[in-house]
Amino acid sequence: MSFRVRISLLTALSVAVAIVGTSIVVYVVDRHQMLHHVDQELVQSAQLPGVSGFVGGRATVPAGVAAKKLLAAQASRNIVLPGSLKVVRVSIGKQLPPNLHVEPKPTNFETVNVKGLPMRILSYQVAGKQVQLSTSLAETQSNLHHLRFLLILVSLGGIGAAAVLGAVVAGRAVAPLQRLSDTTERIVATGDLSERIGATGTDEISRLSFQLDQLFASLESSLASQRRLVADASHELRTPLATLRANVELLADPGMLDATERDALVRDAREELEAMTSLVEELVELARGEEPEIAPVGFRLDQVVQGAVDRAAKRAPGVQFHAELEPSKVTGVPERIERAVTNLLDNARKWSPPDGTVEVRVADGVVEVRDHGPGIAEGDLPLLFNRFYRAPAARTMPGAGLGLAIVKQIAEAHGGTVTAANADDGGAVFRLDLSPSS
Repeated sequence: MSFRVRISLLTALSVAVAIVGTSIVVYVVDRHQMLHHVDQELVQSAQLPGVSGFVGGRATVPAGVAAKKLLAAQASRNIVLPGSLKVVRVSIGKQLPPNLHVEPKPTNFETVNVKGLPMRILSYQVAGKQVQLSTSLAETQSNLHHLRFLLILVSLGGIGAAAVLGAVVAGRAVAPLQRLSDTTERIVATGDLSERIGATGTDEISRLSFQLDQLFASLESSLASQRRLVADASHELRTPLATLRANVELLADPGMLDATERDALVRDAREELEAMTSLVEELVELARGEEPEIAPVGFRLDQVVQGAVDRAAKRAPGVQFHAELEPSKVTGVPERIERAVTNLLDNARKWSPPDGTVEVRVADGVVEVRDHGPGIAEGDLPLLFNRFYRAPAARTMPGAGLGLAIVKQIAEAHGGTVTAANADDGGAVFRLDLSPSS
């Protein structure tokens, strides 16, 4: 059963229950009021002179019939109430003393059928004797019959209208869900993540559609990024792999090279392998995405930077590292932050002149790394953090153009930023901001 049909049925059922319940209540209340009105007429009839005369013998009943005769015969009599077309039947079971003052006290009402005619009976005691007054309920039953017929028609009409309105309401309510479902199925079938649902509004379905559009946009961006990464990686790996293959083929033929050429070729192969190892490590780092493998913790940023500076100084004995590190606590994954700082230090070392100085500062969750090299060309500044981007001046240097891209990825994964600029007196300044307000 479809969702639209379920909504239609539930709507019609809810309205049907409400209409039928209301009709039953209306019928019960009206029936009670009609019977109550008849009962009140019977009580009032017991106080009329004609009735009390018939019961007590103090007056003459209509048609000139003596009360004593009627009482002696233990008779019953129909009396037309004054000023009304109502007929009240009075009966008594035993002769009462003459001149008895009658004050009826109702004790019981009941409805009986007499020869198929519904009657309402009032029974009460007068001086220890039972007196009954009865009247026909034919008119009341007729009114109730018409009321039942009318309520049934109203109920059936209301249920039919509820079914139609339920179908209309269900169609309008399910239409946004149908569009959402159709779009999602189309995206799954075609793989086109650029398609959007495009729903507007503030209701729950519109908010869900908006979130799904955001999800599709994120997936589209992620997929495009992965495709670019694979394409760029394959391009970067193609050259060293071709070089290694050629070197291996030459080394496999011992008669083509002398000892000096063979040694040089082995050195080239080792350098290519080291470059490929570094490239693969950087690709793995990029492929890890924005989710850290370890839960973020609070740590001292200055201590992590100090460790990275010490290791960088050992790898580059010709470059001086000057560090000014103030105690600074941040939250994140220390290992990944250390990787980002190491990449910044390696970049500064690469561009520093011989015997140059790399200045490192840490304060308030911000790491600044400055070199005294040639600086950054204005055209390269917007592209520095792109994957596999290498400035024209850097294409003769080792590296694959992934180091700064990894720094940017780690910074964004920690809710921070990384920027690059030229210093006023020469050199480049990189700023990694991990402060809570960044």
